Amino acid sequence: MRPKFRQLLADLASGVIDGVSFYTLDRLVRQPRDLEDLIDIIDYVQRPAIGATGGRMNLINDNDRHMARMMCVMALKSSEDSSRRVARMHLSAAQQGSIQGRMAYGWICKGPDKDKLLHTEAAIVRDIFSGCLNGETAYSLATDLNLRQVPPPEARTWSSIMVNKMLRNPRYAGMVSYGGKHRVDPATDWEGWSRVPRPRRRRRLPDPHPRGTDRVQHRPTERTHLVMSLSETEQ
Repeated sequence: MRPKFRQLLADLASGVIDGVSFYTLDRLVRQPRDLEDLIDIIDYVQRPAIGATGGRMNLINDNDRHMARMMCVMALKSSEDSSRRVARMHLSAAQQGSIQGRMAYGWICKGPDKDKLLHTEAAIVRDIFSGCLNGETAYSLATDLNLRQVPPPEARTWSSIMVNKMLRNPRYAGMVSYGGKHRVDPATDWEGWSRVPRPRRRRRLPDPHPRGTDRVQHRPTERTHLVMSLSETEQ
């Protein structure tokens, strides 16, 4: 349930508002369960919910409720059909090796030559991959690009996060990613992608001291490691 719609139901139930006015039913509710929650509250507080189009539907009436239920189910069926067609289109494009969405750094993004290599940026990408294979860190690569005043793909300056994203991007190996999986083409656009050591994402542990507490006063003094030391196990 959407937060705004949840707030609308709470205001209607508590008497903050005297009723609901909507343009069309699909702009008010998108799921049958949301419609039933709205109908239950309207039946309890006896306040109207009137539509501006479609014969001025009023959900306080039984006949209009029945009509609203059928319209909501039909709208949900149409939305699911559209979502399925779009997903099938993206899957077919990925299977054919066609890139969908925003173009990555190194290719022409707009115009009749879209999806073709931009050689000036392609040279920068090759330098980044070769530098990583030679043992340079993402921070040193970003610093070198900033010193050379190379325009970044976004923001004002290069950063280690930006470089790491490029090193993890399967498009630089001729792969198309869809649904968490990669489709590999017979020929790759960039050499060495599979040999680049990619940093693993660290899991952020929950903060044991929430905001508003004294971190110094509640700082633990005992060992909190999951694996105990050898001297502790012998005791």
